[in-house]
Amino acid sequence: MVAPTTMPRCPRCQSEYGEGVVYCALDGVPLLPMVLEGRYRLLSQLGEGGMGVVYLGEHLGLGKRVAVKVLRGELSRDETFRQRFEQEAVAASQIGHEHIVDVTDLGRAPSGELYYVMELLTGQSLGSLLRHEHRLPLGRAVHILAQVCRALEAAHSRGIIHRDVTPQNVMVLSREGRPDFVKVVDFGLSKLSGRQGKKLTETGAILGTADYVAPEQVKGDAVDTYTDVYALGVLTYELLTGTPPFQAENTFATMLLHLEAPVEPPSRRSPESGLPTAVDALVLQALAKEPHERPTMAHYRAELEALVPSAQKHASARARVTPSAPTPAPRPVHPRAPPKRGTAPKRWRWAATGGALAAVGVAMGWLAHRAPPPAAQVTAAAPHVEPPAPSPGPAPLRPEEQPRVLVVSNPPGAMVSVGGRVLGRTPLELDAVDGGGPWRFELDGHSPATVERLPPSGRLDVSLKKLPVAPASSPPASRMKRVRELKPNPFD
Repeated sequence: MVAPTTMPRCPRCQSEYGEGVVYCALDGVPLLPMVLEGRYRLLSQLGEGGMGVVYLGEHLGLGKRVAVKVLRGELSRDETFRQRFEQEAVAASQIGHEHIVDVTDLGRAPSGELYYVMELLTGQSLGSLLRHEHRLPLGRAVHILAQVCRALEAAHSRGIIHRDVTPQNVMVLSREGRPDFVKVVDFGLSKLSGRQGKKLTETGAILGTADYVAPEQVKGDAVDTYTDVYALGVLTYELLTGTPPFQAENTFATMLLHLEAPVEPPSRRSPESGLPTAVDALVLQALAKEPHERPTMAHYRAELEALVPSAQKHASARARVTPSAPTPAPRPVHPRAPPKRGTAPKRWRWAATGGALAAVGVAMGWLAHRAPPPAAQVTAAAPHVEPPAPSPGPAPLRPEEQPRVLVVSNPPGAMVSVGGRVLGRTPLELDAVDGGGPWRFELDGHSPATVERLPPSGRLDVSLKKLPVAPASSPPASRMKRVRELKPNPFD
């Protein structure tokens, strides 16, 4: 029995519609699969934020997997949001650095939504890595941070200030045998210095994430390259100790600590890490309240790299990739799409942003077939015999007649890959005869699952087991005392 042709389906409620319908009548979201301007087919949703949605896509002509960020329809019609979205795409594409996500196209869907196309990243965010590792050894942290520095140096040389350097905006991949390869994403809040055009940020507006915002951002003052240095100092502090230097019960209290509170040295916050005093001096300098008292980005990188000999950094990286241990299939991660407004109190933005999302598709080729051994030499000529006419076999299925399997996971949203090739997030449809397994299902907070073969047609249900949650450690009493002394809203 031949499966019916794929119908447009809502990625949220799974309602199916006839041909020609673009949006779900119940949820108002685009139906999948959708084709943008005849070039990109949107296959499944990777992430969603207040500003837009990031999809797993495929270039129709090249067959290459990409990530596509689509600005919401109502925001695409707003001139300020349109310019900021285009600025984000232009900023990432013009830098052209190996440690910055590559944006390859910018366009507008027939229904009016703006979108841009970027490489599909396969790995995990630094925030996800910290949730599993809590903190990193000095050698590994320096290896990652030095790459972030180089990416920001390249952006600064183009007059671009990122303004939102956080663990969620740093992707950690494995690239050509190089572990912990970094990609910086999400230039949605970037500032293009010295560019002419309409001003997109109101005077005094606070942009950034509360845990990583610099004092000048809190005050609404002008920002420059030293603002990114401060955020990188916070990131360094968190990688080495497991916590940012300042955290309070709400966004306002956290920002007030950045503005007024002294920084506890990293070695004192995490004495078990055995951090040298040179780390304290460097991080405290980067976290100076006054921008001109901080080091330049290039100087900060040089001082970081001087903390750890090169051989030790590479040995630390190689120790995480041992040939005796099986390496799990890479997991695709798109640039973070932040939650909708009101769901993350520490996120303080002038407008909610979709993550830049954002990423490169990792495709694994099949090994070349070995040539058959040469036939033995024949000394006597054999009589010529006409070969029998081949019997007609079954006609191959046309593409629209290929049997399809609806793959559903519990809970939904699991990333599906086979042989390192990203297929999308559940629920999604797969060809029943596509390539062969095993198919791998991965979802944050759950144990991965594998399926050796798909049913010939119909539906496949996969249940994922939730991982136990590690108990949260209590903050130091001294820090809790400072939090209790703060008003819930210091601006009241």
